[in-house]
Amino acid sequence: MSILQLNEVAFRGYKAFPGGDREDDVLQRLTLAPLTVVFGKNNSGKSVVARLPRLLLGGLACSDERVLPLRVRGLEYGGRFIDVIHGGDFFGRPTFEVNATHDGELLDVSVTLYSPGALAADDPPHLWAYQMRSPETFEVQPAAQDEKIQRSFRGLLPEDSQWDRWRAAASTALDKMIHLGPTRAPIKASYVEEQPEELGFDGRQAPQWLRIDAQMADAVESWFADHMEGWRLSLIRSNESFSLRVAKSKAMAANLARAGEGIQQVLPVVVHQIQRQRSAVEGFLDVIEQPEIHLHAAAQAPLADLFIDTAMTGRGKVLVETHSEPLLLRIQRRVAEGLPHDRVAIYFVDDIDDNGSTLRRVGLGSDGEFDWWPEGVFEESFREVAATARAQRRHAGVGESG
Repeated sequence: MSILQLNEVAFRGYKAFPGGDREDDVLQRLTLAPLTVVFGKNNSGKSVVARLPRLLLGGLACSDERVLPLRVRGLEYGGRFIDVIHGGDFFGRPTFEVNATHDGELLDVSVTLYSPGALAADDPPHLWAYQMRSPETFEVQPAAQDEKIQRSFRGLLPEDSQWDRWRAAASTALDKMIHLGPTRAPIKASYVEEQPEELGFDGRQAPQWLRIDAQMADAVESWFADHMEGWRLSLIRSNESFSLRVAKSKAMAANLARAGEGIQQVLPVVVHQIQRQRSAVEGFLDVIEQPEIHLHAAAQAPLADLFIDTAMTGRGKVLVETHSEPLLLRIQRRVAEGLPHDRVAIYFVDDIDDNGSTLRRVGLGSDGEFDWWPEGVFEESFREVAATARAQRRHAGVGESG
């Protein structure tokens, strides 16, 4: 079964992002590049954006009347539908749009949902309006909230069996998705050897993945040695158990469980990226939240290269939510050095006022310069980089003409 690939999602009236059901209300749009980076201030709604593709894939894969399930592969989006409506408004009507491809065919749908009301707050959302632009063209819009839509749906797709292949493709996309949350599981002092499962939202299976794949373990060890101030990672076996060890020298060695939190937290991220680069899986969409957590600045920039290497395989997409200035600077540098700028999409989430947040793309040119930058956010560093790049180009031009 081939995987459904998300190209773009759009939304309004969803969690931190305002908007109603009027046509002139602005839709926030997230176009997914091979590498998509979402950054912004604390509590602005970055995670809300990063987790939205998974929520909408859950809606596409749904095979019952829930329309938009609020629990997708174990990740909760709220206890009730009003938890995903901006401001928890019973009368709010969030809109979601999905643009996706499967087997060369385009799916383009827009759905507006509403809560059945305060007396039925625990009920699933109801369809207020629905529009499909591809692969078929039709629109369903009731005249009033108490008028039922005269077409049956399962999840975000019509009930008809012809849509089962789309549901199956979306389910496969969720099966293949690796989503690492903002806090990974602490490393244990020792592990019992067992068959690895999925990496997990908290990355707890990363050590088992290393144990069964010697080549990947070597690659991860090399990455640590190159980018974690010379600390080397090794796997120590003992009977039917094993442990992870880090060392700079004989005098500077420790069980990874007793090492710094940053070096523990980054392990699942590194394992995940190297595994993706070595695998043959096509069409994946992975999400990584705060990969840089607890790492010092010098160790954050190499994470950008990891994500770039995965994106450049051309086999899937990576969506990263981050606070990291060094990570963004490294991406900017790589584009200036020749990384195709259309392989990267960068978005800023801004909590504009008390009414909510907005999502805005930061354009990145082939010269590595941004077309705009949010005021007060890493501003001085990025201005210095841009000024340096311009000066270098001017200097090179003078040298060539001479």
